[in-house]
Amino acid sequence: MKRVVTAAAGVTLAMGSLVVPGAPAFAAATLPIVGVTASSDDGNVPGNAVDGDLATRWSGEGDGVWLRADLGTVQTVGSTSVAWYRGDVRRMTFDVQLSQDGSSWSTVSSRTTSSGSTAGPEHYNFADGPARYLRVVGHGNTDNAWTSISELTVLGADGGGGTPTQTLGVGGVATPPGAVLVANQGSKYTIRSGGTATAPKVYDCQGNTIRGGLVIDADNVVVQNCRVDAQQQYGIYSDNNTNVTIQNNDIKNVKAPGDLNAITFFGNGHKILYNTAINFVTGDPGNSHTDFIQTWVSSSHPVASDDVQIRHNKAVGPANPGRQNSIPSIHQWLMVEDYGRGGNSGGNTDGMKNWIVADNEIGDSWNQAIKLDGPDNVSITRNRFVGSSTKVMEVTSASTGVKFYSDNQVGSGYGSVGMTVTAGGGPA
Repeated sequence: MKRVVTAAAGVTLAMGSLVVPGAPAFAAATLPIVGVTASSDDGNVPGNAVDGDLATRWSGEGDGVWLRADLGTVQTVGSTSVAWYRGDVRRMTFDVQLSQDGSSWSTVSSRTTSSGSTAGPEHYNFADGPARYLRVVGHGNTDNAWTSISELTVLGADGGGGTPTQTLGVGGVATPPGAVLVANQGSKYTIRSGGTATAPKVYDCQGNTIRGGLVIDADNVVVQNCRVDAQQQYGIYSDNNTNVTIQNNDIKNVKAPGDLNAITFFGNGHKILYNTAINFVTGDPGNSHTDFIQTWVSSSHPVASDDVQIRHNKAVGPANPGRQNSIPSIHQWLMVEDYGRGGNSGGNTDGMKNWIVADNEIGDSWNQAIKLDGPDNVSITRNRFVGSSTKVMEVTSASTGVKFYSDNQVGSGYGSVGMTVTAGGGPA
């Protein structure tokens, strides 16, 4: 039975029918696959990858094993969708290749890494091109040398001209030319140099690990594809900066003492996109307050953050129905306190404004998923609330223009929405 949470305005939000992660945002046609072969298998045969059943799979062992889909005739191919076996607990490295004759191959996606956060389909875009065959070439995963695909789909032209489709997690965004490549770091890594408003400086870890947390201390910066092993109270910390994008990072091992945040930021024009933080708190948090994202205004952090985008992130923690301090659940997925709020003093008095929180997966378990204490003109839209807090939203009288749209999907673990629901879909 589906449980329905009813909001004060009489708009109902039905549980279930959640959006599949990684689904393409455009209407490219799915191309029929007339045959599928592989370099090898272990009894999990190639046909399992196109039978429409996520419970079956093809598996091959070794670097360079491949699975090949035959479209029957040469057609224009623009992307592929792959559901990886155990894709929610390990990351695959792979290439995507196209061929018109099955002999000469062109690599259209090289050394791509899956998100490691879902066993459902993940979408990989590339330049439209003619092909009868599409081949996924595996280079093992973070556990072993196997490549295992539960389902493979080939899609037609999307008109994207090769513009990459950004997907969830590390490896979900391409490394641009000229990026600063960040190697593994054994201690806290601080970014002190930025670009310009029209050409921000990109720091790309390409899946490498930063131990000790990541600090951004510059304007006009993009930081991406980093595995942040915090080992302290903050994962990523952006301090009073403008035009900063934090995208496709994975954050873990945030731990006490102090309030515990996966991402803490201050400043206008922040974009927090496609990051993952799965069970990101380590150990007993005790009396620490645990948030995925937090910002506030005070004398030490005076900027009231405007024009903020929080999109396509996934942060979930353990259920904590008893609200026990020893369980490292997410107390609030997002906590925002403007000037003079939350016991803070000092800072700018012009007020935070113009935020959007969209297309995220939100897994909290305490009082509320999102607390807004002061920011104005905030849109909450198309999110999947999968936690078990008392309510979804707490919006104080200090905030105006906050809209929670009915296209949000609220799971049965919540007691109520906590505010009036605006009918229809929110802004793009």
